[in-house]
Amino acid sequence: ILALLTNPQWDTALLLFLVAGGFFWGISGGKRKMAFMILAVYVLLALFPFLPVDKLAAGRAETEFFMFRAGIFLALLILLALFLLRALHGAAYASGVWWEILMLAILAAGFLMASLLSLAPEVLIKNNLFNLSPLTLTLFTGVFAKWWLILPIFGVIFL
Repeated sequence: ILALLTNPQWDTALLLFLVAGGFFWGISGGKRKMAFMILAVYVLLALFPFLPVDKLAAGRAETEFFMFRAGIFLALLILLALFLLRALHGAAYASGVWWEILMLAILAAGFLMASLLSLAPEVLIKNNLFNLSPLTLTLFTGVFAKWWLILPIFGVIFL
């Protein structure tokens, strides 16, 4: 664990950044704001296959294809989250207990990481062309990836 903290791989650092960012965003805006973000990811995952993003990225290298899709996904996620928060204004400012917000931040970060990695072509994940750590591959692309799609909705419901 000490080696992981002193010299983290880029994907581990990104995951820690997402958890910390989500936690501080949740502390400042409340746990309902975190719930809206999780719901925005669910809505975008349902809509994304119907968008013509693959046609726009046609003819690019596999890694460039993934980066293009991930960039479009994140940009649309920000827009959708802003529209959801604006449409449901006033409902997003109820604060919560710090541990509830931390749990939602962990679930949101894991959900976002699994969602982004699901956009990658199978060959990139199978051959580990992103140089992902074994922990990231195990948690977010294997059997556990399905749990990251299920657990956040239970966090929203029960927290």
